[in-house]
Amino acid sequence: MLMGKPSRKSVNLLFVVLILIGLVAACSGPKPARTAIAMAQQPVLPYRVGPGDVIDIKLFYTPELDESQIVRPDGKMTLQLIGDIEAQGKTSEELQRELVHRFSTQLINPQVAVFVRRVHDSRYWVAGEVKRPGPYQMLGHATIMEAIMDAGGGTRPTADLKNVLVVRQRDGHHYGCLVNVKEILQGKEGPSFNLQARDIVFVPSTNITKANDWMDQYVNKILPQHSNLWFGYNINQQ
Repeated sequence: MLMGKPSRKSVNLLFVVLILIGLVAACSGPKPARTAIAMAQQPVLPYRVGPGDVIDIKLFYTPELDESQIVRPDGKMTLQLIGDIEAQGKTSEELQRELVHRFSTQLINPQVAVFVRRVHDSRYWVAGEVKRPGPYQMLGHATIMEAIMDAGGGTRPTADLKNVLVVRQRDGHHYGCLVNVKEILQGKEGPSFNLQARDIVFVPSTNITKANDWMDQYVNKILPQHSNLWFGYNINQQ
């Protein structure tokens, strides 16, 4: 039996079902942090070297081998005497031990010091109902309120400050929590929420009329579309 062209309502229903299936699958997986308090209390992990970082290497007693290197996109550096060495993913202490081992094949009792002089990617992102969304460089500590105020001087009138989403990337996983920033602005006591590098702060909108704009921006302009297939939902449609 031939099937006719699927109706717009059936396509919408299919899209909703797929979202629900994805949410159920996500909920069945590990949850490193489930609440704002749990995420706020997470310790900052030791920094691991990444591409674009500037690394200073000092060798005591052989200063002619001192170097300042930028970690290449492949995660490696090329040094005198020892050639290529994998730097990406190592802490400065781990990299120092590896360099001592490698230089020991060329030098007697090498004394090596490693300094991360410049971190390439220590950013966080602010998006949604803020005046100037985008990435921001983390210099020291940054609280969620400082991040929102840095984003162009605060939020738009349509911002839902009760449900600010913080997404964290850690150990190959993404997870998040909702933070009631409105309570913080009202002076209520609570734990300080410090952001970590690569966190994403999303301030949603309270305006239900934005639903169509959200579908258009985050679904229809991102997913590959076919000429006869479109995901959408009109809030005025019955």
